[in-house]
Amino acid sequence: MIVNVSQGKENYSQRNNAIKPLESCNVTSMVMALSYLDYTFPKGRYDQPEDNLREYLESKNMNPEVHAPLSKGTNDWMGRIVTKFSMDVPIPTIIENIQMGRPVVMSGTFPGYPAKRPKPLGHIVTLVGFEWEGDKPKGKPIAAIIDDPYGDTLNNWQGNGNDIKIAWDLFIDWMKPCGNSAVKWGHLFYTK
Repeated sequence: MIVNVSQGKENYSQRNNAIKPLESCNVTSMVMALSYLDYTFPKGRYDQPEDNLREYLESKNMNPEVHAPLSKGTNDWMGRIVTKFSMDVPIPTIIENIQMGRPVVMSGTFPGYPAKRPKPLGHIVTLVGFEWEGDKPKGKPIAAIIDDPYGDTLNNWQGNGNDIKIAWDLFIDWMKPCGNSAVKWGHLFYTK
């Protein structure tokens, strides 16, 4: 069984951002998650909401590379509390959020796949689903499904990053804290 909260929704790419496209996995993932929950974004001078969020954060001296300011700044920009960040979200809570239709923005250390990178890449993606064996979401998933704003995570970020299935063991190994099968870093979202 597959649960995917982004089914039929627009996938966002950081590569077309007007501001720092190579560094915008953070704001792009936050906007992508909010869009999956049908939030309306504040108007700004850029066409894309992720550029407007980045401009807002930088104008307030909030570093989008740091999770707490990214979360607080997103809430401030939206004019309400839409997300919270924690460094110890239990895996069952992450699974429950997905089952309730809420994506989770996560941070990881990606070694490159199938080839290893000389230096692993710190990167932020939007977790949108899980796959289980059988026809019911029971027990440990066999795969996680992410929307990667830079591209296909499993093909060295070539092509589209929509609905990338990552084997469960890679999800545990790559998502921070890397290798921890009990808790993960995550931006959890509130429904409208």
